[in-house]
Amino acid sequence: MAATQPQRHPTSDPGEVAIRTPDRRLRVFVSSSLDELAEERRAVSRAVSALRLTPVMFEQGARPHPPRDVYRAYLAHSDVFIGLYWQRYGQPPPGADVSGLEEEFNLSAKLPKLLYVKEPAPGRDPALARLLDRIKQESSVSFRIFGGPAELGRLVREDLAALLSDRFAAAGPPLRAAPRRPGGLGPLPVSTTTLIGRERAISEVAGLLARSGARLVTLTGPGGVGKTRLAVAVAERQRGHFGENIVFVSLAAVTEPELVLPGIGRAVGADLAGTPLDAVAERLGDQRWLLVLDNLEQVVGAAADLGQLLARCPGVVIVATSRTVLGLRAEREYPVPPLPVSAAAEPSAVPAEELMAWPAVALFVDRAQAVRPDFALTQANAAAIAEICRRLEGLPLAIELAAARTRLLDPGALLTRLAASLDVLSTDAVDLPGRQQTLRATVQWSVGLLNAAERSLLEAAAVFTDGWTIQAAAQVADLTEDAALELSEALARHSLIYADGEPGSRSRMLETIRAFVAEQLAARSDAGQIRRRHADYYRMLAEQADPALRGAGHGQWLERLAAETGNLAAAIRWYLGHDRAPLPHLLRVLWPFWFLRDPLSEARTWIGELLPAAGSLGPQARAELIWTSAVTALEVGDDSAALAARQQLAALHDLTGDPFLHAVCQLAIAWATPLTGDFDGALLATAAALDELHGQDEPLWTALAAGTLGSMETSAGRCDDAVGHLQEIRDLADRFDSAWLAAWSRVQLGTVAILQGRLDQARELLDDALTRSVQAHSTRSLTLCLTAFARLALADGDPEQAALLAGAADSLQLRAGLRPWPMLRQGQAELTDQIRQAQDLDRFTKMTAAGSRLSQQEAIAATWRQHSTGTADRPPQ
Repeated sequence: MAATQPQRHPTSDPGEVAIRTPDRRLRVFVSSSLDELAEERRAVSRAVSALRLTPVMFEQGARPHPPRDVYRAYLAHSDVFIGLYWQRYGQPPPGADVSGLEEEFNLSAKLPKLLYVKEPAPGRDPALARLLDRIKQESSVSFRIFGGPAELGRLVREDLAALLSDRFAAAGPPLRAAPRRPGGLGPLPVSTTTLIGRERAISEVAGLLARSGARLVTLTGPGGVGKTRLAVAVAERQRGHFGENIVFVSLAAVTEPELVLPGIGRAVGADLAGTPLDAVAERLGDQRWLLVLDNLEQVVGAAADLGQLLARCPGVVIVATSRTVLGLRAEREYPVPPLPVSAAAEPSAVPAEELMAWPAVALFVDRAQAVRPDFALTQANAAAIAEICRRLEGLPLAIELAAARTRLLDPGALLTRLAASLDVLSTDAVDLPGRQQTLRATVQWSVGLLNAAERSLLEAAAVFTDGWTIQAAAQVADLTEDAALELSEALARHSLIYADGEPGSRSRMLETIRAFVAEQLAARSDAGQIRRRHADYYRMLAEQADPALRGAGHGQWLERLAAETGNLAAAIRWYLGHDRAPLPHLLRVLWPFWFLRDPLSEARTWIGELLPAAGSLGPQARAELIWTSAVTALEVGDDSAALAARQQLAALHDLTGDPFLHAVCQLAIAWATPLTGDFDGALLATAAALDELHGQDEPLWTALAAGTLGSMETSAGRCDDAVGHLQEIRDLADRFDSAWLAAWSRVQLGTVAILQGRLDQARELLDDALTRSVQAHSTRSLTLCLTAFARLALADGDPEQAALLAGAADSLQLRAGLRPWPMLRQGQAELTDQIRQAQDLDRFTKMTAAGSRLSQQEAIAATWRQHSTGTADRPPQ
């Protein structure tokens, strides 16, 4: 900003008072050190804006003029001076004898002043103390003492209001109206709250206007995402390009497209005697104008008029907000995203100060402090606040409404209420539009703009969990895929659903929107049919996946089913409540997916609900159910349930006429037999299962049987026999591109290599196995790798590293709810004893405990460091 001659201000001549129109509000200069009073500066800015005044604040950053010139020019154009002081005095700028803080006070001699000093100040700079003493002696203005941002904001609001009231009341002469601005609707709206987390979006939209020369940018997004606030902030950024020719036009109350141009005409001061288009075009002419058109979604029929206006007025630029695009060729859409919410799994482990870096959390805290000035983010409430922001998916309006509830509810209680009802998100703020005083009203406003077919699909889509495909939407809504695609595109244009952009694109809906439309779905007479079609679709999807999960190409199906985990669970829960007959087969079909991807916990619950009625099932269904019960019990270490299921399978598996089911029942019996102490019997049962599977086209199960036999042979010391079976797994895995089987075969081959003293070959095999385990996203496979690396470290003469990795493997298994397979337990127990005996007991305990605290990523890094440096970095003692 170039320094210019100051204009005449009301404070310069007590006999003349100029009342500004809203576009020329009183300017309040805020003087303070920057870093140490950053929060206080923000509080003062909010207080000044709340009184419809303009805060003028010098900020550090790149600008074309020296800082001293900038703050001098700012002061020359200001009407009121506010000074904030705490501990720092600052350095004198080049060519000056005093700091900028003191020079700003000196230059404010003719302005009314409000001065505030923060206490306590144990580290106050002596130079600042001298300045404060001088001010006390030379100035008639007294200091106000404050302790924090909230208190300061309250003091500034009170003092500014009193100062302005006193000065205008004492002015005496009649007030003269300033010239009316051409914009009949006035200036850009002034917010009483700060805009948080939108710096990047402001720059991107401003860049569209500046760099690409876009003349119509439409900000789209769901209700409450902050489109209007962003549009206003972008317009403020454009002041240097458009000057006073920036006009804000609210169209929230306009329902007829033909009324849009007259509304713009009134805003720019056009003579509307002729046609609206001619009148507005004549008024705007060739000048540069920025029109901010807010809430265009209900009058998108005006798009053609706006296109003609842009064609006739080359200097006009439009920034529009809408829940749907306008469809003009000149239009550039900018979808306004919710505020980012971190995907960190456990916010409770993140320090509170780091959580404040999440824009959504910062917004919550800021709005909570507006209703509770003493509110603060602490380690005690941080996890609840982060989960609230995550539950609300970063939607600014929803977060603001939730934060307003902290007047009466602490974050933990608020989180509980949010889980129960959407209605907790409401406010009595009278300065919000009616449709935004509750989130329900905001969503209802958007849904009300849909036609019947669009609304019907949206409501049907509420049955999905975590997204859906067009094919699924067509099935559930009883539409053709072409119709589902067309309606989905319409819903996306209304910003009610969105595509995730991943391969095999899925549609999604914000949970805050889904909660509302789910209520509409529940009230429909065909809701039951929609839920049945949803369950049937995902049952058929699982059954379609069955051959691939058991054979070649199961990697692709694992990814697809992983994306549908929530929908598969919803389908199973529906069948549990309405039709249990398909479930034994469905659970058996899905077991390879759960086994390879670990999400077993809820499956155990479902099986438990079905088992009491197992006796009423036919032999095939009963065998499938008991088999699934046996293998899931083995996975989680429920030995008593596994033994009970083994006994039932022994009586059942000869009754089924399905060769595949007969073979896998035999294998499940083999897996559970070591629990009885009959290791030889387990070997015989495994060999029998493998023989049966060799006669079938069942790559996955053949590999599992061969791997089981190889593992048992390794435990029995028959390493040469084991290698043949383990190489069979590796060949099958490589042929069918199975990351999990490839990792498992190499772990076992690496273990055999260690036992045979071939450590370099073992290290190569285990490195490969670890890479493939990460690719397979399998906790089971990873923990087997870590255990093998622990064995390798012990063979390398590094028992401390062995203890670290063994502790990590045990802890990761426990956290995932898994236990070692019975056939592996004896070997792992012997390994632990060897590691313990190879070092001091206290050191063993410390290293094992250190390993138990490692995350998956840290445990993986520990193995890589071992091989890159010869020894793993030790955790701090």
